[in-house]
Amino acid sequence: MMLTSMKKNKVERLMLTERAALEKTALDTLQTSLGQGQSREVVERAACEVSDRLNSLEAALSNGDLAAAGRLANSLIAISRQIGLISFAQVAGDLAGAIDNNDYVAIASISRRLIRQADATLFQALDYVTEHLSEP
Repeated sequence: MMLTSMKKNKVERLMLTERAALEKTALDTLQTSLGQGQSREVVERAACEVSDRLNSLEAALSNGDLAAAGRLANSLIAISRQIGLISFAQVAGDLAGAIDNNDYVAIASISRRLIRQADATLFQALDYVTEHLSEP
């Protein structure tokens, strides 16, 4: 999903301006608990799961299914916290709150922000496990 604005027949992509926060101690704890290989697999599976849930969230919002969207937003909070995606979890929490309040303007804005946050945070987490959890 891309947030756009029309300006002289041009489509502009709005970029994430806030810094994505990654709690590296959560990833380090995973490595200590599970070992390098398994911890990397957990983060990779979680990243895929987050991506799948974001797609489902987008579909639920497009269909006006706020109940499903709320469940998905809450599940995104839980899974992202497990692997240290704290800024992403905060934005997912903002979305869950907007859904609970039936604030359609906020839902539209925050859902797009969540997708931008996902791009930045998931890549940051995957880069971290590749660089740090692959060391001998």
